[in-house]
Amino acid sequence: MGSCMFFVGTYRDNEVNADHAVFHLINKLEISNVPTTKVSLTGLDQEDLNTMISDSLCLYPRICTSLSTAVIQKTKGNPFFVLEFIKSLKSRDLLKYNFHQKRWTWDEDIIRAEEITDNVLHLLASKMNGLSDNVQLLLKVMACFGTRTSESVIGYLMDSVEYFGLRDGLERAINDGFVEKSREGTVNFVHDKVREAAYDLIPDSERKQFHYNLGKVLHSICDGNDVGDTILVIATQINHGRDFILKDDELCLPIVKLNMSAGKMSIDSCRHKTAYAYLEVASSLLPNDHWESHYDISLRLGFMMASAANSSCKYNDAEMILRRILKEARCTKDKLPSYFLLSQILQAQGKVVDAYSTCSSILTQLGETIPETVEPVEAVATIRETLRKYDEVYGDDWLGKKMEDYTLRYVVRFYAQMNTSAFFFKVPHIISYFVCKAVELSLNNGVCQHTPLSLLQLANVVIRSGSNASFAHRIAKNAMTLSERFDSTDQMAELNLTFYNAVGHLECFQLGAQRLRVCFESALSSGNANIGFFCAVQSFNFSIFSGEKELGSLLKEIDYYLHLLETYKSEVSKKYILCSRVTVSLLIDKGEETSTEAKEYQGDLSDPGNTFLDTYYCHQVLRNFWLGYGERCRHFAQKAFDRIQQGMSFHGTFLLHIIKIFYALNLIDMLKKKLNPTRQKEVEEIIESMKVTVTLADSNIRNKLELLQAEMHGLGARHQRAVALYNASIASAKKSKFIHEQGLACERAGFYHKRMGYSRDALVYFQQAHACYKEWGSIVKIDAIQRELDVFVSNGND
Repeated sequence: MGSCMFFVGTYRDNEVNADHAVFHLINKLEISNVPTTKVSLTGLDQEDLNTMISDSLCLYPRICTSLSTAVIQKTKGNPFFVLEFIKSLKSRDLLKYNFHQKRWTWDEDIIRAEEITDNVLHLLASKMNGLSDNVQLLLKVMACFGTRTSESVIGYLMDSVEYFGLRDGLERAINDGFVEKSREGTVNFVHDKVREAAYDLIPDSERKQFHYNLGKVLHSICDGNDVGDTILVIATQINHGRDFILKDDELCLPIVKLNMSAGKMSIDSCRHKTAYAYLEVASSLLPNDHWESHYDISLRLGFMMASAANSSCKYNDAEMILRRILKEARCTKDKLPSYFLLSQILQAQGKVVDAYSTCSSILTQLGETIPETVEPVEAVATIRETLRKYDEVYGDDWLGKKMEDYTLRYVVRFYAQMNTSAFFFKVPHIISYFVCKAVELSLNNGVCQHTPLSLLQLANVVIRSGSNASFAHRIAKNAMTLSERFDSTDQMAELNLTFYNAVGHLECFQLGAQRLRVCFESALSSGNANIGFFCAVQSFNFSIFSGEKELGSLLKEIDYYLHLLETYKSEVSKKYILCSRVTVSLLIDKGEETSTEAKEYQGDLSDPGNTFLDTYYCHQVLRNFWLGYGERCRHFAQKAFDRIQQGMSFHGTFLLHIIKIFYALNLIDMLKKKLNPTRQKEVEEIIESMKVTVTLADSNIRNKLELLQAEMHGLGARHQRAVALYNASIASAKKSKFIHEQGLACERAGFYHKRMGYSRDALVYFQQAHACYKEWGSIVKIDAIQRELDVFVSNGND
């Protein structure tokens, strides 16, 4: 039995900017096809306001018109302002009950003659100025913290001599209706305008001092105690008095440490921009010679600032800070985290050669030999030896052996990072060589938190070589299991991305797409946007390959990620996302209504080192097959096969299995027109290879294999076997939830039965295909099948 949830969220549009989380949530709901309704609440209009006043005063609406006109002019219909304004009229006897007339009375002329400001804030401030000192103190203190304040913070202040009066002030402020307690343990202003008026009680010239004094008192009470996120409150308040802090040398260092603690807490909770602000204050309070006088703090603070800047998309600031660390750090060991982060930042900006050189340089400093070239024969021999050793040592003894050497752990980490950079411009066998070197370090010295990524890269190497898919799958599975032994939260996105790049064709495509979407969010939260967007790239591929998402919804999702790229600037991944967008747009309507001005990147098509060609050729095969351009489909399929045979493809069998099915179907279409033994043999070889693969990836391959077999039996006039396999392919595609390939099998079965003269059966299959393509969201295919259905109608076969 299904369940329903009704969710209501509210925000003030004057308090959030365009990149606020609430808008990201709304976008995600829309691209996920969650029904949403947006309601914009404006002020009361005069008719409604007049009705409300009429009901409140128990008078006819026509009598209240003059009063409601005055109120609407002063308040613009804001309900809170209306209430406060009417209260002020009553308190000044400008609205009063006339016992003689037995009704409420007012004089609009007197109201207009009185100097009553249009600003309701003035009314609140006037009211607050008449309150006791303790209530005013409570309101001013709370206003410094925002619209809500933790009861624990107020409790800390109540224990101090300076703010002892808050206890009495809090009780009176609640009774007067300015603030209220919540179930969440906070004290809240009843309206943000009340907070604004309360803050105005503090003269502008005294605000910095007021905030600073609050922070100092809280710091003196809480210093040395575990006060949780109250440390953020303390740092925020005390930072208002930066000028006062700089005048007291003895205070600077404690406040530096306070802001570093606040920065770390913010980083841990994924508030990177907030963290950067705290750390910037900390940096500004250090003396000019801080690298000499406070080396450890300078090193730690600098790296935290660079990490927060990187996660906040301040890439230039992050790089500048890291360069300073690398200049000032006293030894190579202290420089290792900064070198690694620098390589990540360079790669995110598309500077893959610089990222590779950075890793290569530090590895050389650490005693590793990094050759410029590696002979393919040497790479193959290294792979064999690494796999032999892996098979020999893998077991509980090795898994229980930890790599203790800090520097060696970084060597493994830099190799993994260098391999990721090399992917974009180095030939595959060089990368294979370096992957094996990283894995051998773990095999010889024990495991560390970076071993799983190296093993996943090894699985990718094995898959690409086409030697032993089941062994590669086992290595990848073992690597993911090993990662669970470490606190690998910040690596989880990269681990999953590498896993699905390596053995994704052996896993359920739909689950892969869903998992990679989660990893995208995880990567952004941990500050690794570049890895996050490549997770998005792969999730789009899986979604397209499997028909996992309705094409219109997928297009919205892609456009949302492209919008995010305007902020995160992950240039390397952008071309891949644009490639997916073009494919989806063409599959929907040939791009007639869904295309954009953004041009698809191709790079140098003659450059064998252009790794984007693997993805580009695969998408071209997909596009041209579904659009019915057979010759172009074969052309790009052959291009892809050539790269794989030449050892230039970085995706190897992953994309090969996707391309094979469409290439084979294309050859079969040619065989239907004219038999050709060479082409027939090609199809048969593909079928034989898929029989092997189906044992490893049944849910992804079976429906495709059955469709090819059905088509070949149809060519051979083996009718019963052909029909059985068409139906089996349809059932397998349905079971795997490949709605587009279910439609394809129905379509092919329809054409087969039409060719054989079984019109009624053909009609049923075409109708099923039409329904599948409609669910998939491909207008191109819907129109193509509709034309076939129209022929049946015109022939009287309805």
